[in-house]
Amino acid sequence: MRILFVVTAAEFGGAPIHVLQLVRHITQQGHEVALVAAAEPELIRRVNSLDVRVFLNPHFVRPAKPLTDIQALKPVIQAVRSFDPDLVHAHSTKAGFAARFAGALMRKPVIFTAHGWAFTEGRSLWKRRLLALAERMAARVTAKIICVSEHDRQLAIRWKVAKPEQLVVIYNGVEPQPFLEVDRSYVREKLCLGRSVVLTFVGRLAPPKDPFTLLMALKALPEGLLLIVGDGELRSQVERFLQGQDLQDRVRLLGQRSDIPQILAGSDIFILSSKWEGFPYAIIEAMMAGLPVVATRVGGVEEMVENRKTGYLVPANDPLALTKAIQRLLEEPELRKKMGQAGREKALRTFTLDRMLTQTQKVYEEVLDEGMRL
Repeated sequence: MRILFVVTAAEFGGAPIHVLQLVRHITQQGHEVALVAAAEPELIRRVNSLDVRVFLNPHFVRPAKPLTDIQALKPVIQAVRSFDPDLVHAHSTKAGFAARFAGALMRKPVIFTAHGWAFTEGRSLWKRRLLALAERMAARVTAKIICVSEHDRQLAIRWKVAKPEQLVVIYNGVEPQPFLEVDRSYVREKLCLGRSVVLTFVGRLAPPKDPFTLLMALKALPEGLLLIVGDGELRSQVERFLQGQDLQDRVRLLGQRSDIPQILAGSDIFILSSKWEGFPYAIIEAMMAGLPVVATRVGGVEEMVENRKTGYLVPANDPLALTKAIQRLLEEPELRKKMGQAGREKALRTFTLDRMLTQTQKVYEEVLDEGMRL
């Protein structure tokens, strides 16, 4: 089996991590793999270590622009012609459009994984309608569409993006082991966390993640040290906000880190204040680490966090609700422990890497067996 993966990968995050997991698994199974991606250094470095052929696409950039979006199609067509895959698997919006139309031109079956839909929250109604129309057209030349949550599957059906039989739900997954055997006391000493109750946020400092709602909630709390793991376009604004609100001593900006399991092991509560989401890896990792999760009720998050059992769900853009949820956990250490354990048990049942890989490979086999060439 020869599979060509196509991903926008403007930065190393959810979709690129997902693709890297699949690339590693498929190559270990003895299949041939190639990748079309932007020149994202971390993704390319990791893929090169797997001896995978890489086609760079300089037009896979954000934000979306009609000219560069059209230009992004040619390198994908060239990659399909050169590698001659049995199957193309595309991830993220821009890569998804380019790969599906390239696949149609070259008569190759294409699977598309939607890591959240571009026509959801955060855009004007006319843009949402236009993007939904574009997805509807692309779905006509797509063998299967993998949604990372039931929320996204229902959204696709409601917006008439694809036929229900085209859509399959496969949750993201992580390898449990790195999160299960970490020395909490060693980590807290290494990070100089002292006796503080540690709140942790992992994600891009970008508008969809809405770090400012979290910072406003923190301002209203009497205690708690916040670790922000990640970087992005809002970093300078976050730094100014911390100075203006006199929060420098209560927040540590750690930037990009490779020791996420260790940081989570030293934490007490995980928080994600996003305005919109697909199915965030950060929450799965926090659950694997045994942390209670306070998150906004957006995207597929409600399928991850069971309100009042594994954490708390609050409305987006609501600092007061976020403050109240965090405060409950600050006041009750035993509740934190109980919710964290329940979350870990759910993650081990439902959100493992093996489960995700097995289900995805099954879709590959179904598409090839049924000859879903459009």
